[in-house]
Amino acid sequence: MLRNAIATLGILALAAGAAGCGLTTPTPDTRQTQPRPQAAPQPDHTQDTTFYDYPDQALIDRTAPGGILKSQPLQAPASSLLGSAASRAERIMYRTADERGRPVAATGVLLLPKAAPKDADGWPIISWAHGTTGVGPECAPSRSAQLGGTVPLLVKWLREGYAIAAADYPGLGPNGKVHGYLHLRAEGRSVAHAALAAHNAYRNTVSKKWFAVGISQGGQAALGAGEWAAQAKGMRFLGTAALAPAAHHAAALRSAVAEQSSGASLEGLRNLFSYIAVGAHVYDPKKFAYEDLLTPELAEEIARPAVRNLCLDELDGYLKIFAPEKKTHGTLNPDWETRNPEISTFLDSVNPAQKTSAGPVLVLQGEADPVVSPAGTRQLITELCAKDDSVDWKTYPGVGHADVAIAGLDDLRTWMNDRLRSTPPNDRCRPAGSSPAQGK
Repeated sequence: MLRNAIATLGILALAAGAAGCGLTTPTPDTRQTQPRPQAAPQPDHTQDTTFYDYPDQALIDRTAPGGILKSQPLQAPASSLLGSAASRAERIMYRTADERGRPVAATGVLLLPKAAPKDADGWPIISWAHGTTGVGPECAPSRSAQLGGTVPLLVKWLREGYAIAAADYPGLGPNGKVHGYLHLRAEGRSVAHAALAAHNAYRNTVSKKWFAVGISQGGQAALGAGEWAAQAKGMRFLGTAALAPAAHHAAALRSAVAEQSSGASLEGLRNLFSYIAVGAHVYDPKKFAYEDLLTPELAEEIARPAVRNLCLDELDGYLKIFAPEKKTHGTLNPDWETRNPEISTFLDSVNPAQKTSAGPVLVLQGEADPVVSPAGTRQLITELCAKDDSVDWKTYPGVGHADVAIAGLDDLRTWMNDRLRSTPPNDRCRPAGSSPAQGK
């Protein structure tokens, strides 16, 4: 069913406090009445965008992972919400690695609290992983004055005494680059290296202790950070909190093709499927063509940089006007899996649970989530347990996709405080625990 395709995508950018943001099955009676997805970050054109000029590769190569290549103060006046809680706010460009492990530069934001650290070793770090915004440079949250709508959430953590490292992910931010959408290793490494960059920049006040926390696509990225936490050398990883994490992308495509073949509309999902095609193409341009996944007409549109680089809502609007389903003869190439079987192999390779996490995992899921289904998350939990991860989880009745970040705030705070106190985590994967199928 199309709902299953939607449920496995994990697509929305989080706007803290937003209620009812999500996509449901686009049937004729609901398509026009459901809330729109949260808009992607709007670039702050008052900033000097030369900060995002990509550095020389030789400089990147000789910089250690997590090394800061350059920084720029982020405008956060004391009268603003961010300025009221942050003693320092800056954009950073730092060295990380792409999906194949090659050195690249990535951008993000570093925020420090105003209150003095509670412990002698400094503020612990939350390395924040955001939801889907797009694949073009200007879709990076760090380019947005409101950091992609996440300022209220980040301010809460600042007031609780955490330093914040918020990665954009490789390809988002730097001029002339394209984001490798859903590249688990690249996203995970960038989240880990962002934490390392925060400590490297402020060793006297920022601790080596860090968490990876993310929602939707960012939930996937946070799980990747836990699996590649050793990349943050010398740091102390305390665990991953994955909120409504994205997973099982190949299964989503299979379900969507079945719906498309039955005559159902994929309107509202075409931007996401386009980004998946971009992600495959970025991984290997010689092996994966846009038309391997998309209809030839839609593939031709997405191949144009001016179209491909549009952020989430912008691309959705463009396709409705200039490339509607009728004009492009659908959305997905119905023969995508047989045309190029390696695409499904690639998508399986970026599913979380590739290897055992370096720390305990907390999974939070809304039971009324129309984007990432509780059933899909239970399957992911089973996969994490099979990797010998230590996993705890909680579901929230009546809670949707973005809202899980609000519903789970108290549980997340308790879980992080327990990790900071070295309290043994609740491991529900062990035989004595409850089954993931029970959900609570």
